[in-house]
Amino acid sequence: MKYSKSLAFFLLTLLFTGCVNIEWRGGMVPHIDFSKEADEKIKTYNRPPLRKITQNWEQFRGSTKNGHVQKQDLDIAWKEIPETRWSTKCGPGHSSVITFETQIITLEQDGEEEILIARKLEDGSETWRLAEKTKWYDMMSGEGPRSTPTLHEGKLYALFSNGILTCADANTGKPIWKIQTTGKDYDFPEWGISGSPLIWNDLIILCLGGENSAVKAYSKVSGEMIWKSKLHGKGVYLSPEILPLLGENHLIVALEGKIAGLNPLDGDTLWEKPWKIFLNNAQIVQPIAVSSDSFVMAAGYGKGAECLNIAKKGSKNYQLSTVWKSKDLKAKFSNPILKDGYIFGLSENLLVCIEAKTGKLMWRGKKYSYGRILLADQKLLILGHSGILSVVEANPKQFNEIFSHQLLNDARCWNGPAFVNGYLLARNGEQIACFDWVKN
Repeated sequence: MKYSKSLAFFLLTLLFTGCVNIEWRGGMVPHIDFSKEADEKIKTYNRPPLRKITQNWEQFRGSTKNGHVQKQDLDIAWKEIPETRWSTKCGPGHSSVITFETQIITLEQDGEEEILIARKLEDGSETWRLAEKTKWYDMMSGEGPRSTPTLHEGKLYALFSNGILTCADANTGKPIWKIQTTGKDYDFPEWGISGSPLIWNDLIILCLGGENSAVKAYSKVSGEMIWKSKLHGKGVYLSPEILPLLGENHLIVALEGKIAGLNPLDGDTLWEKPWKIFLNNAQIVQPIAVSSDSFVMAAGYGKGAECLNIAKKGSKNYQLSTVWKSKDLKAKFSNPILKDGYIFGLSENLLVCIEAKTGKLMWRGKKYSYGRILLADQKLLILGHSGILSVVEANPKQFNEIFSHQLLNDARCWNGPAFVNGYLLARNGEQIACFDWVKN
């Protein structure tokens, strides 16, 4: 007992003097990180000139918003560890990376400011930044912005943790307009504003929660509010998503304890369904359309996955029914990947494959921590929360890992990577880097 008290006192002393940092990485056991000075310099390597960039990674989970990498007409060495092109320091935050032409863009913390920042894809050097004086911090998930910027027609739409929505020129970072989307009495989600802006037609759609105004749509040109929903409830961590169901566009959103489908034209509620999650009702994972009339929701904290069928009775009466439920896919932080009728995802931290039509478990693989998954050329690219990159065959018949490798340093990584023209762009709360997967 005396030894335990001494150890506890020692760790608390280190914590309060800044010598250690305690992080929660998805489970209930904290990770203790002994502080070290980060290298400010950009580390570059002897690499060939940057290839012509013909693709953009425009938003959270990519241009198609499903984690699928666009076809790469390149000789990619999937069985080999990608080579580092450059690596440099970045600020804290859980924002994913996006790309615009030859720039890599993200949100991160810099002192008391959150910054929308662009770096050169060629060498990692900064090209511009746009700052907002705000800072989010909580004990469980740390400091920094959570939302990912969205690129559309040469403009960036970024949501800061204080509710400021900014439109900026993607080439220069010059602000075009900014608005305050939350009021004085806004009840912030426990772990901060995390959803990313959704661009649909001429609208920017946000789901931040609130009384009779939980979902709002703004003009992408001016920032003027176009509509607000009558839906109410506290915001969670899901980004608004439009799914094609029954030949219509259903705007799927989540609030504490429920999910709902809205008409994206005017915000009218089409349907609501209770969606309770143990402890906190924290819905994080995006919905997956698996057919023309059904979609899958999944969550961690023991919830699991549920496939929901939607039917229309009359002109405005929608009914939801359960197709299947499964405890084999308890997707907590990581968005699953749908491929050819099968769902590949992390159940808590265990990689599994289930059949989308039936919920049947096809296989269980290895544990990959609370990572982020991309699909590229029949391969699952899994970036774990300790910076380990794993490549696994996207094969529903059997689990086959190609390799695992420490790609980033071991700081907590809840940030989604990007993949364009053979380059993998990845970051955590300390480091951002570019990796080249093309054979030279």
